[in-house]
Amino acid sequence: MRSPLRKVAISLAVVLTVVASAPAHAATYYVATNGSDNNAGTLAQPFTSLYHASQAANSGDTIYIRGGTYTNFTTTDTDFRTYYGLHLDKSNISYLAYPGDSRPVLDFSAIEPLGSTMRVCAFWVTGSGNTFQGFDVTGVKVGDNAQSDNWRITGNNNTWNRIVTRDDQGNGFYFYSHAGNNLVENCDSYNLIGVNGISAGNTDGFGCHSAGSGNVFRGCRAWATSDDGYDSISNSGGGVLYDHCWAYDIGRYDGNKTGFKSGGFGVSGGSFPDPPSPNTVIDCVAANCRANGFYANHEPGQSAYWYNNTAYNNGSGSTSNFNMLEAETTDPSGITSEPGYREILHNNLAYLRTTVSNLNETGDMVANNCWTLPVTVDASDFVSLDASQLTLPRKADGSLPDVTFMHLVAGSDLIDVGMDVGLTYTGSAPDLGAFEYVPEPSTSLLLALALLTGIILRRPRWS
Repeated sequence: MRSPLRKVAISLAVVLTVVASAPAHAATYYVATNGSDNNAGTLAQPFTSLYHASQAANSGDTIYIRGGTYTNFTTTDTDFRTYYGLHLDKSNISYLAYPGDSRPVLDFSAIEPLGSTMRVCAFWVTGSGNTFQGFDVTGVKVGDNAQSDNWRITGNNNTWNRIVTRDDQGNGFYFYSHAGNNLVENCDSYNLIGVNGISAGNTDGFGCHSAGSGNVFRGCRAWATSDDGYDSISNSGGGVLYDHCWAYDIGRYDGNKTGFKSGGFGVSGGSFPDPPSPNTVIDCVAANCRANGFYANHEPGQSAYWYNNTAYNNGSGSTSNFNMLEAETTDPSGITSEPGYREILHNNLAYLRTTVSNLNETGDMVANNCWTLPVTVDASDFVSLDASQLTLPRKADGSLPDVTFMHLVAGSDLIDVGMDVGLTYTGSAPDLGAFEYVPEPSTSLLLALALLTGIILRRPRWS
């Protein structure tokens, strides 16, 4: 039998073990334009620089950014050719706009590139498990360099929500190395224009060039970029998911001008998996892109699963709404481009300009698209053809705005003719395109609901 003293010693050891293993209390820091880095970082005494707050914070902490415009950015880190505004190498920290304030704007225009020698990156995220929410990034310059970035990411399991990159000369988001399992949701990238012939072709809204898997873009928008809206060239890991994303007015100045560029190993060079992992593009919209709306881009294998997408007025010359050009080989020294024969396309819709090009497929893999069905697509099928609606303000919760652009009208022969691919739909079968037709309630149903509501409202209370 154990003695009472031994029982006490064992109990105390257990308590000490539990206390030692318990996580430290998470801290909260605040940043404000009228703060000081000599302050304590509290709500009453905020810091003035996000960099200082990031150095004070540790795993589990939260940094709130008060409203206003921040211009106090300097180079905090460099490598052999990049000036970094903020290198965030810590993990599990939340960087959030302060609720109820005006939207914070982080302006990096004070960091000057050095000719063609040093480019600029506003945020370099090498940490993992971080959350970024509710603020704008702007002012990134490129100089004579080939590329600058608003966000450059190599970390994993990070989340961006309601982040905007705008009005500068850098990529919006640039994932590379082995960045994986990152989520970019309800984010916008617009007016990103490279200023020379090289950078114009490297300035995308969203670029995923990582060997990592599980990266997701959901509810995002890109417009008025000089290169592509979304670019997955050289993505050599698991496939990327583009879900309910929009691209509009892509290709200003002198870039590649494509809405969604899904593949491209055979063009970029390097080492390729064989076969590469296909991406998934579902319920997406590409409108008024100066080159292709949706593009397989010389993929040496299947580029993507293309489901329920809408393309409008994209391309000119050899480019089109859906361009499925593939490459036969992964050898960058011997590229042989050919019409795609491995793409899987269902329930896709296109109107104006060339519908589909470089596709050498028939049958089940490309069934139930507007070009494979006995349907006619014309202006009378749609409530509106005003593509500028795609840039309307988001809803209060950050979700995409309600639009009527390319929504189907009652009686269109594009309704209920799609294939069930596992996505939500109304009616007897999916419709073509990104917007499901929802019937208006009938007059008799509205009257019945009104009568029922009146009866409920007049119902007496029982004691």
